[in-house]
Amino acid sequence: MTVVRTRDTLPASGHSLLCPPLSLIRVHFSIRGTRLNKAAVQLIFVLCFCFLPIPTLAQCTDQLCQNLQNILDAAVTDFRAYGGNKTGGPEPSINEVKVPCQTMAWANNVSMYMCYAQVSYLNGQNWYGSTLDALKRLNPTWRFQINSPGDDHYVDAGPLDCENPPNDGPYTGDCPLHLQAVKQKDGTVKLHFWMTSLSSPYLIKRPPAPKAAPHTGANDCDDFCQNFKKVFVARMNSFDDIRTPKTNDEMSDATVKLEGAKKCIIKGTTRPNSKEVGMEFVCHWPETSGPAAEIRFHDLISRVQGLMPSSWSPHQENESDDYTGAKITKWFAVEPGGKHDVRIYVSGEAVGLHITTWN
Repeated sequence: MTVVRTRDTLPASGHSLLCPPLSLIRVHFSIRGTRLNKAAVQLIFVLCFCFLPIPTLAQCTDQLCQNLQNILDAAVTDFRAYGGNKTGGPEPSINEVKVPCQTMAWANNVSMYMCYAQVSYLNGQNWYGSTLDALKRLNPTWRFQINSPGDDHYVDAGPLDCENPPNDGPYTGDCPLHLQAVKQKDGTVKLHFWMTSLSSPYLIKRPPAPKAAPHTGANDCDDFCQNFKKVFVARMNSFDDIRTPKTNDEMSDATVKLEGAKKCIIKGTTRPNSKEVGMEFVCHWPETSGPAAEIRFHDLISRVQGLMPSSWSPHQENESDDYTGAKITKWFAVEPGGKHDVRIYVSGEAVGLHITTWN
């Protein structure tokens, strides 16, 4: 077998530089022997490669798409391109919809680039549609898991076989991108976009450190889960089992502290618009920004909701502080009969959790 190739020319459209058009190659078979020489074998592989499709890169001409491309590229290098600055990076903003961003870290220390805004309903829907369209153009091979109940939209995206990350943060194999637009009672929409690092060393899930004694609960019940269960049981006797001697007439420190909380106390309380009194366990998480507080708020809800009895119906609503007028978002679950309840609040950069028992 002999191979003769005509002069090299630039490939026509649709051909790779590594794959010349078939018309440029002539192959002659000889009846002398049956062995193929090395050049012929290599040629066969080249010809096979010619039939593979050559992907076309997404065209990114608008500013939103270019900024999203910048963020996705930065995730490949653990956002080192942003120099460790918490703010000041590219934003997925459109027209009058400004969506500021900052670098943050999950509970498992994996870096993330998180963007948040609260806008009008129309602007929120426009932003969601434009952002999702740009992301699909930038990542045509990704799987976009879209859930749109009513006016709300939730999207998790990543490689075809990726899974939704656990509460403490993503690991290798989890979807790195999340997008959501959630309508509020006042008609506005809260926008969230975050992209997780694709190269953080903390993406590798390490086995838990050995402990002196095994967990008393389920195998997948972490420290937050264990301590929450202790507090939840202690509500039955007004938290007497987990309180220190009173530091003053109104409150005392709790002997149990929930993960990440700055302080947890037990104090007396009064039901709003009523003379009914009770006791409550309270933990506070002061965060460094509104977006960080929102993440903590939703993380607490996802953790607590799975530990609540199925008969406790959850709700979420917005309200204003009676003294300052500050906007508060509240998630709560109430025991049938109303004797006990669990409430989680976010306002500005502050997050709080209350477990209450009423007399």
